[in-house]
Amino acid sequence: MLRIFGFCNKICCVNIATIVIILAITLVSCKTDRTKQKDKTVTNDTEMSFEKSVHAFGKVKAGETVGCYFNFTNTGGYPLIINKVKPGCGCTHVIYPEKPILPGEKGEIELRFDSKGFSGQQYKVIQIHANIKNKMKELVVSANVIN
Repeated sequence: MLRIFGFCNKICCVNIATIVIILAITLVSCKTDRTKQKDKTVTNDTEMSFEKSVHAFGKVKAGETVGCYFNFTNTGGYPLIINKVKPGCGCTHVIYPEKPILPGEKGEIELRFDSKGFSGQQYKVIQIHANIKNKMKELVVSANVIN
């Protein structure tokens, strides 16, 4: 097997083969241990409860900016971490807590809708990505933009 080096004999080849087999078994067992550790990983998902998840602005004059607040409570057992809030489009601006919200604490998400360039009934969906059970919640705002 290793005659290329010119010093291999039968005992040497057996020893090398034994070492290769031991290394292969070790690598396979390490991979199995990692898989087992992954299964034991505990997630720190919590719960987020909103007072309301829909807000209707009603009639809004074209070009007007209107706003509202969505109040929520961390009703779970772990700190709530909001990773990002994705507004429906560039016309919607959101401000949300960047620090963790402890269990039982309240927080708010401020939303501003700029009606410039819109006409008629508008619906905007805001996605909240956090360490919650389904990883995301949605809020909805609507407005009837009139000229």
